[in-house]
Amino acid sequence: MTETSPDLSRQASNSDQNAQPAPSAAGGAKPAERKPRKGSGLFKAFLLLLVVAAALAAALWMQYRTSLASDQAFASQIGQLNRDLAQARQTGTQALALARSQTGQVADLENRIREVQTQNSALQQAWQSFSSGGSDEMLLNDVERSIDLANQQLRLAGSVSNAIVALETAQSRLAQANRPSLAGLQQSINGDLDRLRAVSMVDVPTQTARIERLMDLVGRAPLLVPDAAAAQAAPEVAAPASPAEQAAASLPADASWWMRWRAEMATWPARAAAVMAREFGDLIRVQRVARPDAILLSSEQAGMVRATLRERLMTAQLALMMRQQPVWKAELDNVQDTLAHYYDTRTPDVMSALDLAHKLDQTEIAVRLPDISDSLNALAALRSAASRSGQDTGGQDAAPKNGQD
Repeated sequence: MTETSPDLSRQASNSDQNAQPAPSAAGGAKPAERKPRKGSGLFKAFLLLLVVAAALAAALWMQYRTSLASDQAFASQIGQLNRDLAQARQTGTQALALARSQTGQVADLENRIREVQTQNSALQQAWQSFSSGGSDEMLLNDVERSIDLANQQLRLAGSVSNAIVALETAQSRLAQANRPSLAGLQQSINGDLDRLRAVSMVDVPTQTARIERLMDLVGRAPLLVPDAAAAQAAPEVAAPASPAEQAAASLPADASWWMRWRAEMATWPARAAAVMAREFGDLIRVQRVARPDAILLSSEQAGMVRATLRERLMTAQLALMMRQQPVWKAELDNVQDTLAHYYDTRTPDVMSALDLAHKLDQTEIAVRLPDISDSLNALAALRSAASRSGQDTGGQDAAPKNGQD
């Protein structure tokens, strides 16, 4: 440890003694007050000045940082504006180049349009010169094609409606041209159209619907010998209620039990008779048939009869389309004969089928079609006149040439 020097000990004791207040002479008097020192006021003023200087320095530093940040932001905005301006200049330059190229393309297109207009004018002039010389020949060729088409429709297909459409096309073509030299041909076409329109046509859709209806009846009508097709097509018919059952059903809801029991017992005989009739009714049946072999058909043979009738009806439908009256009548007569001999004519389906087959048999499908000889003759006369005029013109042109030679 460090020892304390005697001089320092003395100074400390002296200072303690000096620090103690000296007793007053009076003994009970108060000690005298100290005067404030001048050095402590200057120190406080110096401290206040340092605080104010530090605050001003901090404020100046913050203002400097703010102005620096503002300068940097403004510099970045100026740089972005410069970049945008450079990009806009580049875009404007590209747009100007594109506009110049499009202007060149537009000029090329205008030159091509002028060339096309010039060529179109030349083609129109050539067409006018060609049509003025060969329009009659072209018109006659169009009319001839329409007349030939109408003749083919009449002779090959037997279609009056298609022939009328073809002749109406030729008639409208002549009416639009309005050539006096073709007035005779137009009158001939009008006469042929009047004759074709006066023809009574067969209603093919109606007759076809009748044949399909007859096919349906033939497929499900009952034969004299029951088969699978008739059993599937026959609907189940409910037996009529007996008087006893009707009386039991008409009892009031509040009827006594013995009344209900008596009414129920009254229905037992009718129910037993219905069961017996249903179970044993098909064992014995008396029926008169024209052909004994009709009741000897097996199920397979019955199916073959139905299939044969359907095939004959399909043949009749084909004869209707081809206007073959003999085939039509022969097939329908065979159908009626088969229905009368092999089917049960007492049932409603068979009676409906017989009536429908009779109506079809009475329909005339072979309609005599007129021809269009007037139009064909007028067209041939125009062709011969045109050929004679061409030969006369050729002879007149050849005579001066021979004379010059």
